Amino acid sequence: MPGQHVDCATFVARLRESGLVHDEQLAAVDQLATAADRGRTLARALVEHGLLTRFQAEMLLGGRTDGFILGQYRILEQIGRGGMGRVFKAEHVTMNRVVALKVLAPNLTRTERAKMMFQREVRAAAKLIHPNIVTAYDANQSSDRHYLVMEFVDGPNLQELVQEHGPLPVGQASEFIRQAALGLQYAFEMGMVHRDIKPANLLVQKQSPGNGFQVKILDFGLARLQEPTEDSPHSGQDSIPAREHSVMGTPDYLSPEQARNLHSVDIRSDLYSLGCTFFFLLTGQVPFPGGTALEKMVRHSSETPIPVHQLRADISLEISGIIQRLVEKDPARRFQTPLELARALEPHCHVDSETFAALNTAAPEWSASTADSPWAEILDESDQSALAGTLPADGSLTPISSSIVLRPSPYRRWQPSAQKRRWLTWAIAAAAIATAAGIGALLIVR
Repeated sequence: MPGQHVDCATFVARLRESGLVHDEQLAAVDQLATAADRGRTLARALVEHGLLTRFQAEMLLGGRTDGFILGQYRILEQIGRGGMGRVFKAEHVTMNRVVALKVLAPNLTRTERAKMMFQREVRAAAKLIHPNIVTAYDANQSSDRHYLVMEFVDGPNLQELVQEHGPLPVGQASEFIRQAALGLQYAFEMGMVHRDIKPANLLVQKQSPGNGFQVKILDFGLARLQEPTEDSPHSGQDSIPAREHSVMGTPDYLSPEQARNLHSVDIRSDLYSLGCTFFFLLTGQVPFPGGTALEKMVRHSSETPIPVHQLRADISLEISGIIQRLVEKDPARRFQTPLELARALEPHCHVDSETFAALNTAAPEWSASTADSPWAEILDESDQSALAGTLPADGSLTPISSSIVLRPSPYRRWQPSAQKRRWLTWAIAAAAIATAAGIGALLIVR
């Protein structure tokens, strides 16, 4: 166990070197140290008195004394990590404002492509100021670290919420999707497409019981900037660079057209992904569970998800029809704008008090097991990450080839018929042959 045998004197020395506490607080540290028999006991006491966070204590117990201060910000917690990098909860040293920091790994700033991606995300995020989109405050560089300062959302993402509490009430899920649609409408009007809409990228800001929730769209880092031209009002040149025939996104929520061509999608692709997200909120499963990334993409392009009213008896035909329209294969048959979707959902929205109460569940208390987390990997500058983006709090990745693992849904799961399974097998085989011939997509892990 990291830090199991650290004595108090060593822990205090590390704490002084870290810069996490100022001179006035050191007196309180010394007083608490007199009553502690070892470093772990002192760390627990400092967390209980609010002088350290659990994350900071773990890092110090593990031997880390640097990496806690980034420019004007003090790192408080790690709130996301994975294939796209890391996100931290932080506090402005002088303003005491809590923010989220998206950090680009130092070893990647040496490449021009990484710098270009970071600058494009900064420009994209700076355009978006809307209640249903996570706000970008600042972008800066400290030594060799580039970072983006974002609004901190004090609530879970929708994937976490469903994993913890199961499928959501219909009215609540409808309200979550309606708010996300309003944020997408604003981005659409600003000439942007998100390209990675999924439950993990929709955060829920806790508000007072009378005001309910506020959904905020996270991570426009994959967004294509569309600068309208006279020839094509829905296309632009300011796109994030990607290899030809590449795929970016998450396969459980990927529109058929995005799987074919990363740079040819418009807002209707986001609406398809939002439809898959709506399906997940109501059923606790993705439209096409199981299988590889290639199999999922084939099914998104060729199969229709089972109507959600066949999975839940309390779902109306109207809601089921809205989802079916969102996940149409042909973009022309979907809702054409997010605002059109938001208006269709208005009669079905309802803020559920039980869901609100679930969001206010107290954080777990400090315990010895808290220090068992993989502290040695946190802030590891050699990590092969790219642009930081918020990921599930458990650190799980969402690569193109993964499937979401959920607890069993209380509603029955649909299984394809034998005929469809045979058809799918042939379709996958054909796709594999095409891939071997050089036509398949190069999958970029996200």
